[in-house]
Amino acid sequence: MVTKDEGFFDHLAEGYQLVSRHTVMYPDCNTTNRLFGGRLMQWVDEAAGMFVRCTMASERVVTAQVDQLRFRRPTQLGELIEIYCKVTRFGRTSLSISVVVTNLDVSDPSAKRKKLETKMIWVCVDEAGKPCAYGSSGNATGEIRDN
Repeated sequence: MVTKDEGFFDHLAEGYQLVSRHTVMYPDCNTTNRLFGGRLMQWVDEAAGMFVRCTMASERVVTAQVDQLRFRRPTQLGELIEIYCKVTRFGRTSLSISVVVTNLDVSDPSAKRKKLETKMIWVCVDEAGKPCAYGSSGNATGEIRDN
């Protein structure tokens, strides 16, 4: 049995939802064929934005805060990565989420190793860019809506 100390990640046991997958390609890499940290941060922000828009049932959401990004291990050219999100707190105008990025080993899909972890706060805004309460149509379970 694999322990958490070995860096493996069980998204179901920890309540996360898969939001996005990427293959690391040449334009994503530096001269050592490792994924640029900035590219991974972009992918995380985009995936988190999709997750939050669906969860809050709102088109206008903005990143308000990103807590420390913990890069746990490098990501190499050709690797497949997965981005997972879960709600950690519902506010009146905001949503706090936790994000985990893992590798995907197609020969052993259960052997997911964490590549990055962060926490983010997103805020729903009105047309003027001011914080506003998100609609009651938002899904209070934190699950991505299918419509």
